[in-house]
Amino acid sequence: MRHNPNFNPPFSKTRVDSFSRMRLIGPFIFNVLLIVTGTALKVYSEWNKNDRKKREIEVQRASTELHFLKHQLSPHFLFNSLNSIYSLTTKKSNDAPEAIITLSELMRYMLYETNSEFVSLSKEVEYIQNYLKLQRLRIANNKDVILNIRGAIANQKIRPLLFISFIENAFKYGTDFKGHTEVKIEINIQDNDLHFKCINVIGNRKTDKGSSGIGLQNTKERLELLYPNKHKLEVQEKDSRFVVNLELKLD
Repeated sequence: MRHNPNFNPPFSKTRVDSFSRMRLIGPFIFNVLLIVTGTALKVYSEWNKNDRKKREIEVQRASTELHFLKHQLSPHFLFNSLNSIYSLTTKKSNDAPEAIITLSELMRYMLYETNSEFVSLSKEVEYIQNYLKLQRLRIANNKDVILNIRGAIANQKIRPLLFISFIENAFKYGTDFKGHTEVKIEINIQDNDLHFKCINVIGNRKTDKGSSGIGLQNTKERLELLYPNKHKLEVQEKDSRFVVNLELKLD
């Protein structure tokens, strides 16, 4: 029988060596894979944990800032309203008692109905109407104090106390040298889009950067926190008027 030099028996030395190497290397590769997979899972778990913690800290920070901004707003509003009532009492006006009742309604809303994340838009509008009522009692020439509301407000929700700083500022500086007050407010709602516009004449009262800026800056910061990428705010002087335009996408 002739010997075939290319023939390898089933269990040749070469195949035995390869099999032996695989028996040695296989567990090593398997252990490496286990270590790599375990490390990857651990890294992902830590990243996920840190990311969740970071989001929780961000939410807590935003909540703390909103709490501070809201409590900063309340005293500012109260001081301005008390000034309005004080002007009535110095004139011995018969409207002073009604003004006090209206102020109590305003404070009740601020203290007890704005603790929720959202409030009814109809309640917020009623609050604005009461504020204008208080101002009309204070102002002798109030025929150009106007509030127009268009659209359905009954079923809409909004973050509380977003507009009051703009309105306060309008009344504070919206009286000209003849004692004429011009404040015009429009609230238009179409589906989930709200457009707020507030116009006041630029009066002869010198702007107090230290006080008027608090409320306006407060509102800007709250809008950034509460409606990120869902609002557009423009504040400008035009034709001897101070104009605020706010477009808001309601949630």
